Amino acid sequence: MNATGKDEMQTLRESEEKYRKMIENANDAIFAIDTETARIIEINPKAEELTGFPASKLIGMNVRDLHPADEKDAADHLFKEVLRKGCAVYNDLHFMTRSGTKVAVDVSASVISYGSKKIIQRICRDVTERRKLQEMQEAQRVYYEFILNMMPVGLGVLRDVNAVPSVEFENKRLKEMFSESAEDSATGRWYDRPFQTGVPTKAMIDDTGVYAEERYYKDGRVYQFTLSYYRNLEGSWSELQLIRDVTERRKLEDALRAAKEHLEQKVEERTLELRKKQSQLVQSEKMAALGHLVAGVAHEINTPLGALKSNNDLAIRSLTRIKSYLEERAQSGLLPNHTDIIKLVSSVEGLDTINKTALERIVTIVRSLRDFARLDQADQDEVDIHEGLDSTLTLVHHQFKNRVNIHRDYGKLPKVSCFPNQLNQVFMNILVNSSQAIEDKGDIFIKTYSSADRVVIEIRDTGRGIPKESLDKIFDPGFTTKGAGVGTGLGLSIVYQIIQDHRGEIKVDSEVGKGTTLRIILPIR
Repeated sequence: MNATGKDEMQTLRESEEKYRKMIENANDAIFAIDTETARIIEINPKAEELTGFPASKLIGMNVRDLHPADEKDAADHLFKEVLRKGCAVYNDLHFMTRSGTKVAVDVSASVISYGSKKIIQRICRDVTERRKLQEMQEAQRVYYEFILNMMPVGLGVLRDVNAVPSVEFENKRLKEMFSESAEDSATGRWYDRPFQTGVPTKAMIDDTGVYAEERYYKDGRVYQFTLSYYRNLEGSWSELQLIRDVTERRKLEDALRAAKEHLEQKVEERTLELRKKQSQLVQSEKMAALGHLVAGVAHEINTPLGALKSNNDLAIRSLTRIKSYLEERAQSGLLPNHTDIIKLVSSVEGLDTINKTALERIVTIVRSLRDFARLDQADQDEVDIHEGLDSTLTLVHHQFKNRVNIHRDYGKLPKVSCFPNQLNQVFMNILVNSSQAIEDKGDIFIKTYSSADRVVIEIRDTGRGIPKESLDKIFDPGFTTKGAGVGTGLGLSIVYQIIQDHRGEIKVDSEVGKGTTLRIILPIR
């Protein structure tokens, strides 16, 4: 070999050594590939680490054999493209490692000088994690796009709204709302399609600064646009538009507005009816609470009351026996000066007799409380009207005491199918009203009789009476003739409603200065 040949060999070896040192510490796997045979002629340590093959296996291997079967054609194509272009060519491929796993790699291949000849250098970077992240991001994008497409409202995003806006995203509903079949579709897309001006629109800005407005279109549709803004990753402003079809809602609102103009009187009547129902409900709740309270009080009183009554009876019998014993001893001369003792015993005996009368009065009141509440008959039942009147009179006795005389004229009545606790409430409200109408002393007359398939209860008082002009209003909620601070004006309104619920009638006759008569007519069944 002559000197020139030796110099060329030396230069080649130096070039190869320089190349080896250059790729040895590279962070990416580097393969030197023969341009004629496509076989690997040089690798760096990173190539061994990436593929799992030792250098002895890799050197001499055809580069296509590093790839899975479905990518071998792509590897051949990459090889040919590099030779054809000479410059760098990029591709996303996979390696099959020695363990049989796939490794995702970004491949950058180019033709470079290797000593005195040309080789293909392939720089391969492990992008497995990046690919997984990209796949995950793509899966999330598809998932969220699916969700957004399921939304019942239109959703669109515009990029670069301060420059030339472009559509970044529009969901399925938005495309349907502004489909090409719409008559004004040729004049613009959803974000710039002209809408009618001069039509009153609703616009608002909420606490977060989000702007919303309603837009009217030629075909009669009304869409509500809600706009908000944010900076995207590039720093430019994007606009998010949320669009709802409110056509039907607006039609309903217009219809309701028109109906309201013609139905003010009916609304007033309905309001009055609701007030009556509400008044009855409030009073019924009060009566239910009173019933529970009465039942509890009656139960609590009965036990000690029974004990007191029993003890009082025992005391009376004991005192009678003591008195008899003392009198016998006195007659036999065994008890001198007995007169004072006998007098004292007689006084105590008199007190016990008074106690017995008071206890019997309490027992009667407790029984009347229980009969009035009738918690065990809250549902419809067949009842004796006279029992309800008597128990109510007992309870309101304090209203009449030493002032009003009660006159009963009870006829022979069949049992009536009704709600007894509600009917007792009617009797109480009327009797209390009658008592309050009698300013000083007077009388209340209660008369009952039957007529065909109905029963009649008349309650007449000798009170102040009701002016003729007020007779038509006495059953209205809130109306009262008693003056400020006396009652709520709900008593007779509740009476009227209860009688109506029982399919009955209530009539009133009154004359100022002479009194008032209320006549309740109820069906027997």
